[in-house]
Order: sequence, then C-alpha cells, then structure tokens
Amino acid sequence: MEAGLKPTLVSRAVAKPGWWIFGAAMFAAAWWGQPLVDSAHFENHFFGVFWYSMIVLGLMFWALPSEQFTDGSILERRTMLLGLLPLWRKREAISGFERVELTQEPNVFGKDSVWLSLISSEDGETTRRFVFAYFPASQRGIAKAQQMAGDLSQISGLPFAQAASEV
Repeated sequence: MEAGLKPTLVSRAVAKPGWWIFGAAMFAAAWWGQPLVDSAHFENHFFGVFWYSMIVLGLMFWALPSEQFTDGSILERRTMLLGLLPLWRKREAISGFERVELTQEPNVFGKDSVWLSLISSEDGETTRRFVFAYFPASQRGIAKAQQMAGDLSQISGLPFAQAASEV
C-alpha cells in the first residue's frame, strides 16, 4: 500500500446476492400482477391496487440499501439510492467504541444471523452498538464474519472480542 493512503473497509448491501434476488422477485411480481389491472372486473382492480401498493412498498425498501464504511477514524452509515447515490449519512468517531464483537442471534426461520458490531460499554453493560455487517450463521458466513471482524479490528485499532460459545 502506498504511503499516505488509509486502509478502508466497506460493507454494502448491494454486494450481497439477496439484494439482487429480492429486486428481481419484485419486478417479476409486478409483471405477474398485470392481469389484475387489465381485467374488466372491478374486484380485480381493487386487488390490483393492493398488489401494486405492496410491490411499491417493497421496492422502496429495496431501492434504499445501506452501507457501512470506516477508514479507521470514523464510522459512517450511508443510505444509498440503488446503491449509487448517497441520500443520508450518519457519522460516529471510532474513539467512542471499545471493541469489535461478533454476536450470533437465533432466527425463528432459517439460519441464525451473525452480527459484526462495534461496542461501547460501561460497568459490563453495553451502552452503544454500531452494527457494521451481518452474515448468515453458516460455515462460510461465520468465516466471512470472522475475516471482516479481524480486518475491522486491524483498521480501527480496537480489540476483537468474540465469545467462543456464541459463534
């Protein structure tokens, strides 16, 4: 790495296959609902309005993914329009956190989730948490989470604390 360049770490929702699959499913659902609008029956128009309002709501969430960024001194969460144009930013200093932590959380459906967070605590109680990324709790997901946690720890200078029983 050249002198003067700071290492950075970015976690982007648009880099995950699930974001692309959800978008494709929303567009397929919109195409599939066309007969509701083109129908001559009034009842179908009512269901068509409901169908397309739900699709629009889903596309609004899909079109505004978030990404997290750090250069070792600041943490930044950005809400992006289609992953390209930043619309909203929230910045926090890394100095306000004490450690990098992986936490596994059980899900009701599907695999558990592994959350990569920066933690600030007081008297053993967590007072602030900045979630940097999440992964499915598969072998590959846990390996990616541990790799990113190590990178985040190295870039931020914060220790990586991981409870062996959780992950």
